[in-house]
Amino acid sequence: MKPITDRDIASIIRGARARCGVSQRVVAEKSGISLRALREIEQGRVRSPRASSLKRLAEALSEPRLFTHLPGVAPQGAAVYTDDDPLVLRILGRLSVSRGPVELTAGTPKQQSLLGLLALRVNQVVDRDEIIDVLWGDDIPDSFGQLIHTYVYRIRQLLEAHADPDGGQPLLVRRATGYELQMPEEGRLDLLEFRRLLRETAGARAEGDPEAEVALLGEVLSLWRGPVLEGMGRSLLNHPVAVESVQQRVASALRLADLVLPRGRYEDVIDHLRPIARGNPLHEGVHARLGTALAGSGQRAAALEMFAAVDRRLRNESGIGAGEELRTAQLAILRADEERAAARPAARPAGGEPVRPFQLPPGIRDYVDRPEQHRIVHHLTGRGPQVSFGAAPVAALYGPAGVGKSILAARVAASSRPNFRDGILHGELRTGAPDEVRALLGRFVMALGVPADAVPDGLPGRIALYRALLAKRHVLVVIDGATGEQAVRSLVPGGVTSALLISSRAPLSGLEGARHFRVSPFDADQAVTLLAHVVGESRVLAERDAAERIARLCGRLPLALRIAGMRLAGRPHWTPSRLADRLEDEAYRLGELVMGDLDVRERLGRGLPAPGTGLREAVRTLAAAAGSFTIASAAEVLRCPVREAEDILEVLVDQQLLEGPARSGGDYAFLPLTRLHVQEPA
Repeated sequence: MKPITDRDIASIIRGARARCGVSQRVVAEKSGISLRALREIEQGRVRSPRASSLKRLAEALSEPRLFTHLPGVAPQGAAVYTDDDPLVLRILGRLSVSRGPVELTAGTPKQQSLLGLLALRVNQVVDRDEIIDVLWGDDIPDSFGQLIHTYVYRIRQLLEAHADPDGGQPLLVRRATGYELQMPEEGRLDLLEFRRLLRETAGARAEGDPEAEVALLGEVLSLWRGPVLEGMGRSLLNHPVAVESVQQRVASALRLADLVLPRGRYEDVIDHLRPIARGNPLHEGVHARLGTALAGSGQRAAALEMFAAVDRRLRNESGIGAGEELRTAQLAILRADEERAAARPAARPAGGEPVRPFQLPPGIRDYVDRPEQHRIVHHLTGRGPQVSFGAAPVAALYGPAGVGKSILAARVAASSRPNFRDGILHGELRTGAPDEVRALLGRFVMALGVPADAVPDGLPGRIALYRALLAKRHVLVVIDGATGEQAVRSLVPGGVTSALLISSRAPLSGLEGARHFRVSPFDADQAVTLLAHVVGESRVLAERDAAERIARLCGRLPLALRIAGMRLAGRPHWTPSRLADRLEDEAYRLGELVMGDLDVRERLGRGLPAPGTGLREAVRTLAAAAGSFTIASAAEVLRCPVREAEDILEVLVDQQLLEGPARSGGDYAFLPLTRLHVQEPA
């Protein structure tokens, strides 16, 4: 490379500073040399400037050419270019102006936006109106004309500073209505290279040469480093040229996938389609091929999760789920998994029929009918008003401790049995930890006929097998005691013919596609009916008023009512009035509600915040003050701002320690037995 002479140093520094769009004062402060010394150097009045000064200026201005004047000196790890390295502009991704291995400074953000616009419209005139619209939109400054002139001047300086002495360099030309960036066809702008390769690809396809077409498509897609002019704002991202180029990129990626997927080149498809899928979250063709490639590479669980996520996004955006292309790809994966599972020796009994487990959860004979039961059954069997087509129905029951969620789930499962001819699976989740979910899935797939030695070890493999087995079967899965959305997501069946029924204390509001049903304490008639079932109708109806008093003192909570009824049934010499009198004393009420291993106090204690926490103290403070609160009165009791008080109340509603108000501005209320338990000494 030709060394830089002393005469060149001044012009290099001036050109670099103009290209960066910064003043002498800024450069002096950034480099740590005096403003006067910089002025003298730029005027060429300093002979043989000191190496340390030139080194600091080179780093401040990102100008590697200055290092060539300093024998043996280069920035740490910095690269330099040669006279043979052309200026290259890239816009298929973040804007990049480079020469050889060196990334050049492209100026201020507005200057970069103008350069990006000129590159999008390369070899075409860009009129001033389009420039104004892209740079400022409706917020046009008074000095827009001078600003455009300044940006054009700096871009022209950048191009001229790195001009090719042999010609063929980019030029910025003034036209009557605007400006034109003239670029040679070969290798100087990635957009032009992209268009050239597309033409060659079309030629290879027309000639029936798939090998050449695949190779060219790989080159086409490798030019892309991200969205067009990434990070430069919506006006450039939505520019017609940018939109058209993105569409051509997507079409090229789909064509490449169609050519190489039958050959098993899954990694090539994943590498090219994964970044495109991130930018096109609703494009079914992209996700269908990406899912096929993921499954082919052994990532079946990831593929099925992706299909479910796309389906959810489509429903949220348009109210319509995935179309035929995506569904076909999904079903192909599920069918392959099911065929593999069905091919295992012990997957079917000797008669050839599939295994049909009926793991009905335990129910009770003295069940009291609830209207929620019928709505839940209708939802799970696809007859309800809120059916999500294209996804397995999910019903999530929630409510306070002792309200009867598990019993209701058992009755729903029993009522739904005719609709789920291939079986019912039942399990409990205590922690929701991955190991617990993994063990439960292992038990489920073995119950469906998979031998133990064929069950995958890892959680993703078990999820994929479980969903494949349920994809074309009619199975109801019942999960008691769910503790969080993440664990439950792994248990959502594949396909559309099976269903999931969950019970939990707190609502699983983040579970996509689920319909939520709150299980509330009984009303007065239901409470008395339950007592009559347990105690005997004649004893209860003989003292109806006392029975209603017992129901009120038990907070109409089914667990408490059942225990009270069992105590009466075990003591024929007690009347309902006597038990009601014993329950009237709040200090002893929870002690009365114990029978064998059924203990209201113990059940309520599971849902309280941990001792010593701020939330536990807030609950105790509220319980000591009153049984119900408006937000304002809670803020007064807790001595905190109204917003903070509302947040605390809502957390307690989520944890089923309070009942929310029936209307905006209404009262939050403790369940009676919950308040008594909170008030008890630790």
